[in-house]
Amino acid sequence: MNKFYKKYNLKPVINVAGTMTSIGASIINKRSLNSVEEIHDKFIYIDELQKLASKKISSKLKTEAAMVTASSSSALTESIAAIYTKDDLKKIYSLPKMNGKKNVLIQQGHLVNYGGEVEQAIKLSGANILTTGKKNSCSILDLTATLKKNKKNILCAIYVLSHHCDEYKSLDYKSFYKICSKHKVPVILDAASESNMKQLSKYGDVSIFSSHKFMGGLTAGIVAGNKEIIRNLHLQNLGIGRGFKAGKESIFSAIMAIEDWYQRDHKKINQNFDQTIYYWKSNLEKYSKYIDCKIIPDPTGNPINRLRIIPHRTFNAPSLALALEDQNPSIIVRDDLLHLGYFELDPCNLHINQEKMVLKGFQKIFDKKIKFKKINLKDYKKIKISRTKNWL
Repeated sequence: MNKFYKKYNLKPVINVAGTMTSIGASIINKRSLNSVEEIHDKFIYIDELQKLASKKISSKLKTEAAMVTASSSSALTESIAAIYTKDDLKKIYSLPKMNGKKNVLIQQGHLVNYGGEVEQAIKLSGANILTTGKKNSCSILDLTATLKKNKKNILCAIYVLSHHCDEYKSLDYKSFYKICSKHKVPVILDAASESNMKQLSKYGDVSIFSSHKFMGGLTAGIVAGNKEIIRNLHLQNLGIGRGFKAGKESIFSAIMAIEDWYQRDHKKINQNFDQTIYYWKSNLEKYSKYIDCKIIPDPTGNPINRLRIIPHRTFNAPSLALALEDQNPSIIVRDDLLHLGYFELDPCNLHINQEKMVLKGFQKIFDKKIKFKKINLKDYKKIKISRTKNWL
């Protein structure tokens, strides 16, 4: 593996952030990788390949239909577009210009940034945003009142099921779907980072998942649900969906990824993940004067635990996260909770023996073998943004 980084002069990365796109998200599974070799030199009607994807994916998720898009984010934009245009080609060609009913209902706390803004993904379709709930929470009463007041102007509703919404006291996705359905408002469930696809697909007229994150297919989004919406979503390739199209390799890889996912021994895999968590915890507890460690279940119900690192005394979370990142290889942690004073280690994308390298990264810092500079969260964000802006 090190030969690759040296050959192309790239800095090696150890991923304990989980499935974050900015560092490559996930390890590709072998079936998806082999699918590229199988299809790469074949010419195929993409409509037929999408039809095959619909048959294979919907049979696993128990939905009416499914299709593959370039990404989960593009799937969100295209799903809104499909609900608006239906099969009207004039409307498809005119997007992002919308007329009439074009408000997308969403809880205030679901307008998050998951690497890009949910708000921007909605507006790319041409739709407007109508929020429901309060700044920190949303209740059944809030949602019902918004629906009754604005029903004539609501195109659809979106529920974002994500750890990014974890601090917001959301109305649960089952109640959200039930209430919106009662008012005949179609629901898009954005569950890009969720693995319980079959269960979640019951609570959206269409549901969005990542083919890449947990399943390890090539980068792509999967949309599953109502057949009419899915059919009209595919038609968006004649309009704004052109820039969001999935190639034959991504479509075929998604088929293989979902078949592979439902054949894995998830119990054994998760036991291995837990062994890594316990290894870290037992060894890092020796540094209790610097950090506390807690095993934390996934907040949205994915069957995975993570190790929460809570620094104290001379250390704080932004400083420790950056000190790990600035090593060689870089150790990238799950940093979306730094503002709460901690970060987490996710074991799901490690290669053999990398768990030991992660431990050594902490030991170098705590044993004062490398320089450590204390920074605050504002400085951390500035450094991260600066690195992105100055990439070239």
